[in-house]
Amino acid sequence: MKNLTLSKFNADRHRDVRIIPGPDMAWSRQMNHAHIGLSEAGVAASDYPLLFMKDSESGRFRLVALFGLKPDANFFVVSDQWQATYLPLKAAGAPFHLAGPEKALCIDEASNLVSTDTGIALFSAEGGETAELLRIQSMFDYLRSDLDAADDFVAALVSLGLIRPLSITLEFGEGASEQIEGLYSISPPRLGILDDAAIVDLHRSNFLDKIHIVINSLGQLNRIQQLSQFHIDRKIMHLLTEMDV
Repeated sequence: MKNLTLSKFNADRHRDVRIIPGPDMAWSRQMNHAHIGLSEAGVAASDYPLLFMKDSESGRFRLVALFGLKPDANFFVVSDQWQATYLPLKAAGAPFHLAGPEKALCIDEASNLVSTDTGIALFSAEGGETAELLRIQSMFDYLRSDLDAADDFVAALVSLGLIRPLSITLEFGEGASEQIEGLYSISPPRLGILDDAAIVDLHRSNFLDKIHIVINSLGQLNRIQQLSQFHIDRKIMHLLTEMDV
């Protein structure tokens, strides 16, 4: 995936930066997935399968929207256009990103959307913040809070033992197949045996509806299978899922 050249955003270093309206397609086409906030789940599920992946640094589960079935490939990008009705904030916000444990606002200085001579100014000639910068800051303040809410959601699922490994098998012609690991989902059988108190707690936390959104979003794997024809040479004849319950 395209390396991000992230710098913590500040007025002194980035006073002359201008932003070309995105999205950043050079980065987007290599996004296999994106972490999403809890409030994004409902609308993101209209396009993408929602799953859980382990963070490479912390080992903790993160709620993600899955874009492709091979590393560094976004099946939803075809001819430099997103084939989706909703763009997760992580993708829509580029070249800005949240980074580090404190989720600091950073900018990818190497992005094609970053310029000093064209695009939308972030600071006025007098050094004040422009409406565009205020919009960006507001969006990422919201995303930061929403990602924290998603982490709380995941923590509740982990405490109840609801997150289980999901294996995806791609079957091609002439008996060839490929296994995809490292993905997790919510186990309906484990959900079904929770006691009433646990279900009530999930409902009162506004997590129960999100659980069903995540489970039902697995149907969007069919959409990924459909879009795979633009990204891999072999036709996927069948896409099978199996959960370790």
